[in-house]
Amino acid sequence: MKLIACTRCGSKELSEQDGYVVCAYCRSRFVPQADDLRQEESVIGVYSDIQRLLQKCQDDPANSRRYAGLVLDLDPTNQTARQYLG
Repeated sequence: MKLIACTRCGSKELSEQDGYVVCAYCRSRFVPQADDLRQEESVIGVYSDIQRLLQKCQDDPANSRRYAGLVLDLDPTNQTARQYLG
């Protein structure tokens, strides 16, 4: 179970100190379990979003400039999107 609040006082102000999870208010210390530890940063891929927006450029030519602008917000070097701006 993920520790999200102190089980003694209910505070949600928890921090990690010396290998323990410590409550900021009552100073209770808890041994962290695997679920309580911070997760590593994740990488978000936007390739499928870019492909979907480029497909919308083809399917909806009236709004292609708008979709191309969104693609360039995600990938400023995308040459395919630049074609729709001209």
